[in-house]
Amino acid sequence: MNFLMIAFVALYGCLAVRAEESKSNFQAAARLIEADGSSKPVWIKEAEAGILRFVEDETSSVIHEIGIKDVASVYFLEPGDYAQAIDLYQARKYEPAKEKFIAIKNHYKPVESLPNNYSTLAAFYEMECLRKLGDLDGVAYVLQGFKKESLTRDHHLRQLEMYIFWEAARTKSWDRLDAMAKEREKERLPGYQRAQVAYCHALALEGLGKPDAALDQYQTAMTADAGSSEDLARQSALSILRIHQNDPRVKQAIQVWGTPQENPSAPGDQRLLEAGAIANLFQLSFGAGVALPEEYRVFLKYHK
Repeated sequence: MNFLMIAFVALYGCLAVRAEESKSNFQAAARLIEADGSSKPVWIKEAEAGILRFVEDETSSVIHEIGIKDVASVYFLEPGDYAQAIDLYQARKYEPAKEKFIAIKNHYKPVESLPNNYSTLAAFYEMECLRKLGDLDGVAYVLQGFKKESLTRDHHLRQLEMYIFWEAARTKSWDRLDAMAKEREKERLPGYQRAQVAYCHALALEGLGKPDAALDQYQTAMTADAGSSEDLARQSALSILRIHQNDPRVKQAIQVWGTPQENPSAPGDQRLLEAGAIANLFQLSFGAGVALPEEYRVFLKYHK
């Protein structure tokens, strides 16, 4: 065995020992819920192969075992670091939130087989951070190893349904995405889902060379998301401005009519006026403190 191989084996052995030490030191505060509704506090060490291992005191070294099927449910107490990560997420600080969720996901892996455990919940929000950051490759990678059966809450499960649209957008499967969106748009959807379907549909329509139809879908996404996260509303507004900026009809209207200040009697162009209204709306609301990109500021002149 050469020196490099010996070094690798030694390093691997050290990492394995550290992993085992980390696993043995792990415990998650929870309550075991009995069939009659009673409960008791425990600190869960591990859950695997249908067996739950726990201690009854945070500092105890006496590990008890019970079959997972022998308790009605397990309720995990929310960890402080998870609450901090959620606060960052809700404040739209997706990059630092993502890093915290990754750490939580890895730390709570010993209980990832249990419903609503914080490893799976953190992985879910890691994917949501990646999606909102525009990293669809990252979403696809995390989704490969995601254990969705551990999620039970309706809003989490409904959001997982949306990833088929984002995956089609990632792979630029425009025809398939167009067909899926048309089918889903027939359903009655909550606002956050309506916004995602419309936004992904708009991407597909642009990819299929239908910018006018894409504008309608971006408008739908912008309206549906305005009362929710506003992330897609902002992206949709910028997409609308980009399409108008590249429209030869809009360019011609600017050359012919000038600005309302320069030519107050000009009838204007509907597309140009829409761009002006969207640019102004971005400034007032959708930007959320982010300045309107310089290339679109010209449209502010056309807001009436």
